[in-house]
Amino acid sequence: MLKTPRLIFRHFFPADLNQLYQEIYSHPLVAQALSPTGSLTFEQTAQILHRRLDHWQKHGFGVWALIHKQNQQLMGHCGLHYLGDTSEVELTYAINPFYWRQGLATEAARAVLHWGFDTLKLKQIVAVTGPENIASRRVMQKLGMRYEQNIEYGATEVFYYSVTPEAFESELRLSRQIFDKSARNRGNVAQNR
Repeated sequence: MLKTPRLIFRHFFPADLNQLYQEIYSHPLVAQALSPTGSLTFEQTAQILHRRLDHWQKHGFGVWALIHKQNQQLMGHCGLHYLGDTSEVELTYAINPFYWRQGLATEAARAVLHWGFDTLKLKQIVAVTGPENIASRRVMQKLGMRYEQNIEYGATEVFYYSVTPEAFESELRLSRQIFDKSARNRGNVAQNR
């Protein structure tokens, strides 16, 4: 199990199906990002959940349920799985829109990439998103992922990003430096008042 300051990562259970559908996958903004048709039915959500459970059984890694520490609610998913029928490992995440614009997708994805590189010893992790999903593209960029090309995925053209362990670590160091400098500047401003 993974944890971050605000999130708990746990395995999905079959009993998560109703809440996963009602709270997350049935939301039009989430479904638009996850499905080429822009909507997901309860049955499609059940198939996705089954694939998530099956992936863990077959490969020893997969997609976690995201639990918000403060209220203990299922708020989304984040994890790694094989991209279609390829040998490439994809980062995937989706969060209930109630939790958007709080940095939670970045926090979750950063923890998963760290786990993928440190524990699974992956040499590269990829991610795909629709061209219109600017927020998701921004998360990928914050993680050091770089746009590579457009590809066809699920009968839809998507943007394909990738990151290596070295690029990820470099981005983490840069983020820490920027954060530290910003914190020092805020401290200096407070002292000058």
